[in-house]
Amino acid sequence: MATIKATCPVCGDVDLTPRQVRVRVIEAVVDDLARRTYAFNCPECQLLVEKPADLEVVRLLTSAGVQVSLVPVPAEAREAHAGAALDYDDLLDFALWLDGHDALAALMEPVRGV
Repeated sequence: MATIKATCPVCGDVDLTPRQVRVRVIEAVVDDLARRTYAFNCPECQLLVEKPADLEVVRLLTSAGVQVSLVPVPAEAREAHAGAALDYDDLLDFALWLDGHDALAALMEPVRGV
């Protein structure tokens, strides 16, 4: 079994097994912006240590047997969108429009007794 050397900010260098290390990759719409980290609980002081990891560190850890937890980007984020983004004024206009349309508001109320 591979031994992984890491550094705890309290205890200094520690030896870990692949089961003691967690790698998390949070995808981004643009791959360069993905957030990659590795984390472990120090075997000596039990402090949770989380550090950034570049692609090379992720490759090394996975080759040693560390499992990767992938947090995907929602499909909606990858869709093409036309037009300007909504701003505060758009939301305020919509809220005022809803205030004047009681029939729609009544339809949106939760059904009582269900």
